[in-house]
Amino acid sequence: MNPRPLLVLAALAAATSDDMGQGALEKLKGGVRDGFTRDPMGSVLATVLGGAWLFYRAERGHNPKVTSYYDALVYVSTNLSVGYSDIFAKTSAGKAIGTALMTYGPAMAAKIFDPPMAAMKSGPEATSNDVVERLDRIIAALSDLRDMRAEQALR
Repeated sequence: MNPRPLLVLAALAAATSDDMGQGALEKLKGGVRDGFTRDPMGSVLATVLGGAWLFYRAERGHNPKVTSYYDALVYVSTNLSVGYSDIFAKTSAGKAIGTALMTYGPAMAAKIFDPPMAAMKSGPEATSNDVVERLDRIIAALSDLRDMRAEQALR
């Protein structure tokens, strides 16, 4: 499949939109962030399996080190962590996939065991509110303690 017609269509669509495609890009980024926040482990798993499939499709027949889906899976999984592998991308598409995985993969892998937001009672805003409320209670308790000591000192 020749990707050039698709790239031309995408460029024309972006050029004819009011915001030059910025809205679509923001929507895509927001969707990726929301999906990762809702289920970090599922997102990493989907990235590894999907990235391996794409890398295998891009490198198969062009790269002697990629002879099976498993080879691509090893390449992708190492890109998300330490980057140790004897497989290197040969095609432009494979290099682009590797670049994206190496850029975002370590951050995703670092958060893989975070609890999904759907499983939490509340989001980050509520956690911040809980901290502020606890600090307010501590300040009130310290203020009461100060007042009690001041009363004792007057006696």
